[in-house]
Amino acid sequence: MLKNSAKTILVIDDNEDARDLLGGALRGDGYCVCEAENGRDALDQLEAMSQPPSLLLLDMMMPVMSGPELLQALHEHPRLASVPVVILSAGIRPSQAPDVKVFMGKPTDLRMLRTVVRELCGDP
Repeated sequence: MLKNSAKTILVIDDNEDARDLLGGALRGDGYCVCEAENGRDALDQLEAMSQPPSLLLLDMMMPVMSGPELLQALHEHPRLASVPVVILSAGIRPSQAPDVKVFMGKPTDLRMLRTVVRELCGDP
């Protein structure tokens, strides 16, 4: 087994503290975590990756490219359209992102998030 076989999660949030909190918790669980501060940054990183990540954790309200704009871009990108997305937002309703199955409010309950990540990605 390769040493660098940890499952990758991309955390997309314009709030650096939120990225640090989520990234730190998931790294502590053994996942490989990348971070992006907006949808454009995330899309650039996703297009540069040799393999898509196992999961995206996505804030919806961000500058440059919002969560809904990123979701639309992912939907139009054949290699990225199937990557699971968990919405982390204080003000989103499921009807605003019908293809997304998991919505979590902010502030994020880390115990619940860890459970959701394991359900969607499996063990790191």
